[in-house]
Amino acid sequence: MFSLCYLPTAGRLTITIIKARNLKAMDITGASDPYVKVSLMSDGRRLKKRKTSTKRNTLNPVYNEAIVFDVPPENIDQIYLSIAVMDYDRVGHNEIIGVCQVGNEAERLGRDHWSEMLSYPRKPIAHWHSLVEQGLQKCTQATREYIEDFREFSKNISVMLGRCQTYTSEYKSAVHNLVLRVERAQREIDYLEYLREAEVCTESEDKMLTEKQVQGAEEEKRIRTLLNASCDNMLMGIKSLKIVKKTMDTDGSWMKDAVRDSPKVYLLIGSRNNTVWEFASIRAFMEDSTKPAPRKLILTHSWQGTGQVIYKGFLFFHSQGTPNEIIKYNLQKRTVEDRMLLSGGAGRALAYPRSPSTYIDLAADEHGLWAIHSGPSIHGHLVLTKIEPDTLGVEHSWDTPCRSQDAEASFLLCGVLYVVYSSGGLGPHHITCVYDPLGAVMEEDLPNVFFPRRSRSHSMIHYNPRDKQLYAWNDGNQIIYKLQTKRKQPLQ
Repeated sequence: MFSLCYLPTAGRLTITIIKARNLKAMDITGASDPYVKVSLMSDGRRLKKRKTSTKRNTLNPVYNEAIVFDVPPENIDQIYLSIAVMDYDRVGHNEIIGVCQVGNEAERLGRDHWSEMLSYPRKPIAHWHSLVEQGLQKCTQATREYIEDFREFSKNISVMLGRCQTYTSEYKSAVHNLVLRVERAQREIDYLEYLREAEVCTESEDKMLTEKQVQGAEEEKRIRTLLNASCDNMLMGIKSLKIVKKTMDTDGSWMKDAVRDSPKVYLLIGSRNNTVWEFASIRAFMEDSTKPAPRKLILTHSWQGTGQVIYKGFLFFHSQGTPNEIIKYNLQKRTVEDRMLLSGGAGRALAYPRSPSTYIDLAADEHGLWAIHSGPSIHGHLVLTKIEPDTLGVEHSWDTPCRSQDAEASFLLCGVLYVVYSSGGLGPHHITCVYDPLGAVMEEDLPNVFFPRRSRSHSMIHYNPRDKQLYAWNDGNQIIYKLQTKRKQPLQ
């Protein structure tokens, strides 16, 4: 038994060795000559040592002797005490009967005794302590160090496994994108090889090729006529306007999936952002208090402009900081599925000067996915490109007669491009240019189509082929325009 007392003001640590009992007999007489050696330790090094007097021929010695060490308060947490009960031997070496430790790094009783001493300064705190043989104490200390090292090792392994899982997912996605790019590059190489071989063909082969091209053009026209027959509507006017919601943001886009029969509504605020809000339905979108609350989707890339479109569960958008990169983003997996570089001078100039943030406008209609951008020349005309949504390959491009100057938005309906213009952004907003790649709809077929007067230009106007309505954004208002249509004239 010993007591501990610490006086912080004086920086004095006092250990009073009181007594011991049932010590191990070290002499042949069945007794021992015990004394106590106290060592002040720090980081395994002995700083100071003191010892008591020796009690002769006893296994239950009584000491009541105080040992004092000078320990400043700032060092009290870095030191501990090692108490060894020794057997004095006149002839040989003194033997260790048993040892114990007290301090922050000691076993439970030694640690608790030390903590109690620090909690009650100036008060002696006495406890009985069991002695262990020196070899057993070293084994216990080594075991404790091994357990601590193993815990740290396990923690590091868990962190590394988590990183490996993340890297594995990223590598799989990168390899998948690489395979798609290699396949696309192989198709382009095959096409270039075909062109090179065509240059060395004989005149007869050129004639056969010309005939095949004519046949191909006729076949293409027949297919286009068939596609046109499956979607034979053309715009006649704006039937009504409905303001669905109002936000504080001037620019943005909102939409539903152009293909899937899903009630979900998506809100993309701003012309440069990476946050998509997913609402369960149009009602949830209109009423902020309606549950469930919207789901927040953080994209790995930011978009540029307001020309986004959702097609078959994928978000297609113009990547911010790039002139002409289109990203296909998987909203469910929250990963980039594919990407492409849109050619034809895309991204060099604004598509719509009255909507000064959109360089590439993506759209969808009954025929699929499209891209609209301005041509490379100053005050150029709009270029219309048909994109294959699964591979992001370009199916065809057309230089339209529709000028980009004074344009604020455009949309496609049954394969026909309708361009909305305004004067100075104050209106009236009207459609004065129509382009049909099939030639079934001409400008003279279109009556004067005016949009209801708004104070500013539209940030976006997109057509949804499922519900046959226009989704628009104007001065922070999310608007639905219902359309009046009629059947196209059949191709000659």
